[in-house]
Amino acid sequence: MKLFPDIETKKRFMKTGLPFLLGFAWVPIIWMVVTAFLGPALFILTGSWVVTQVIIVLFACLFTYLLLTVFRRFNKRVYSERSK
Repeated sequence: MKLFPDIETKKRFMKTGLPFLLGFAWVPIIWMVVTAFLGPALFILTGSWVVTQVIIVLFACLFTYLLLTVFRRFNKRVYSERSK
């Protein structure tokens, strides 16, 4: 069973869907790193691990979105230079 019926469908998925899958995979990793570095300090400031984790999850999602935006811009530059 083929996942994609033709090459164009596969290319469209790789162009639009793959960055979202990459972001979905990286959010937990970024969440753990941010928790390790900023978790204790945020816990002292807020006094609650629930509030701390909400702040960290929002920060991880924002950071992942920014990274994906940078990667998309870099990707467009690389592919536009190759096609010249």
